[in-house]
Amino acid sequence: MFLIINIFLYFKSFIQEGKAFKIFTIYLLLICLVQLATMFVGKILHKPNLFLSHFYFVIQFVFLSFFYKELLKNKLILLVLIPVFGFLMYQYIDDSSLFYRYNAIGISITQGVVIIYSIVYLYKCLQGQSSFLIVNVGLLLYLVSSTLIFASGNLIFNLNISESMNYLLINTNRILYFLFQILIFIEWRKNYYKKIHRS
Repeated sequence: MFLIINIFLYFKSFIQEGKAFKIFTIYLLLICLVQLATMFVGKILHKPNLFLSHFYFVIQFVFLSFFYKELLKNKLILLVLIPVFGFLMYQYIDDSSLFYRYNAIGISITQGVVIIYSIVYLYKCLQGQSSFLIVNVGLLLYLVSSTLIFASGNLIFNLNISESMNYLLINTNRILYFLFQILIFIEWRKNYYKKIHRS
């Protein structure tokens, strides 16, 4: 699993790097733990594991919000984070059965907000800032496509789309996620590998 390799590499550089790097590294670790839990529940226990997707999207939203807050140096991100997080919590409190279904609205909102941060940061990079540029491009491409795939989750079930189409969407998301992981590796190799060997 490429994600585990990336976690190992990023933790090798963890101590000497800044806050944004540390937040991104912890994000990778937590996402990996959710993915491992998903595989354990689904493939070993043979139980429904859809509920773990909610942890995935909430963790992704919170940690990438803090990540972009550091990159953009903008406290306004916290003013967005709090109400969106509050809205998510309200959804789950108001309808506890949502915990066992796709939350298309929650997925669309959380990923949509991170996409906006990513676009704003890409614009700043065009003006000369280049830290995490490769990761940002990978994240933007992955989140745009992932949002379209996952936000249509309930629609797919409601329309009774064939299982082969469902697998096609899931496998497309997996390929895009794998490409994102490759870009995370390229970012580390290009910008942080030499720092380890210098010290």
